Amino acid sequence: MTAPEETPDEPLRPPDPRRAFRGPASACLVLEAIAVPLVLPVMNYVEGGITAAKLVLVIVLTVGMVVGCVVILRPWGLAFAVGLQVLMLLGWVLSPSLGVLGLIFCLVWGLMLWMRREVIRRQEAWFASR
Repeated sequence: MTAPEETPDEPLRPPDPRRAFRGPASACLVLEAIAVPLVLPVMNYVEGGITAAKLVLVIVLTVGMVVGCVVILRPWGLAFAVGLQVLMLLGWVLSPSLGVLGLIFCLVWGLMLWMRREVIRRQEAWFASR
């Protein structure tokens, strides 16, 4: 096979790190959408029962995370996903088990956002040196 030839007239365009971030962000949101409902048995047996507020919070978070997978590339998609993490972390008030899960996923999102920023920084440095 032959590689496509580059024309010298076309400038080298850097890859968009937002598009590269879509896959890991969507995967993390899918994992969260699976893990959040699994907190319900813990709430029932360890925390003494499921209240209506706990059930509504779990349903809102689960549906929000599925929606977040779809809207992650929108300009407000990342803020939406981070808002879901904050809401899950604030769920500690209603359910400590949900709060612990929120803490774990907040750490995962923090690491992913740090890696995204590092990729953008290195890309900019590389293209500035050319």
